[in-house]
Amino acid sequence: MAEVQIRLKVKRRTSYDVLVGGVLGPIDRPEVVIAGRYRGEELVMVGRTVPLTAVQSAELGAVLRPAGRGHPWPDEITSYRGGGKDSKKPLTKVRPERVIEVAADAAVQAGQWRHGLRYVRYRADLRPEDVPPFATDDVGAG
Repeated sequence: MAEVQIRLKVKRRTSYDVLVGGVLGPIDRPEVVIAGRYRGEELVMVGRTVPLTAVQSAELGAVLRPAGRGHPWPDEITSYRGGGKDSKKPLTKVRPERVIEVAADAAVQAGQWRHGLRYVRYRADLRPEDVPPFATDDVGAG
């Protein structure tokens, strides 16, 4: 009789609140959220979601507003972590006034979650000042 080995890989995800600072795709139908948190007065990027579902995109697109002048983020970002040739995509900057809940694993590098964030829900009950500030050692701190 043959021995069967089963290996199971378990990823633990924790829920965090982040600001929507920008999106990839049109503002009314975002494809990916670029998440931010404040470090003092500066809004810093802390990660990006995996592609949104059509329902998530419609829910979020209905509440986002374009950013005014002075938004601190670049006009283009790499379309995936690590970059590469021809990987730049236009960033649609939004007013960082909407809070979303995301699920993230523990892998953090240079103050950003290394793996894609999972969009959980829009947090209409929270304001930007309710989101914990950026922490360089762990973006989930606070």
